[in-house]
Amino acid sequence: MQLSQRVRPKDLEDFFSSVGKVREVRLISDRNSRRHKGIAYCEFTDASYVPMAIGLTNQKLLGVPIIVQASQAEKNRAAANSQNLQKGSSGPMRLYVGSLHFNITEDMLR
Repeated sequence: MQLSQRVRPKDLEDFFSSVGKVREVRLISDRNSRRHKGIAYCEFTDASYVPMAIGLTNQKLLGVPIIVQASQAEKNRAAANSQNLQKGSSGPMRLYVGSLHFNITEDMLR
């Protein structure tokens, strides 16, 4: 998203609430100047809201037309889903689980 320098997370949450419930909004800031870079990530409670949010491209937020695109994570998820559909299988999904207590065994996780 290309955003106005005046935008706040609450502005984005209000803007995207028209398509669905927003879980989190994160403005990306420059680490030296602490000013945001005109980019934000908006996470919805349901992935089905993403295409509707992309449909808001070129709508004005604080007087500036914004560009809404799927994040790389969303593109990866879509590609993985399409590959699983082509194979006809919804096989296992690998997850990383860390910070486990040393007494937990592999059998306990199964």
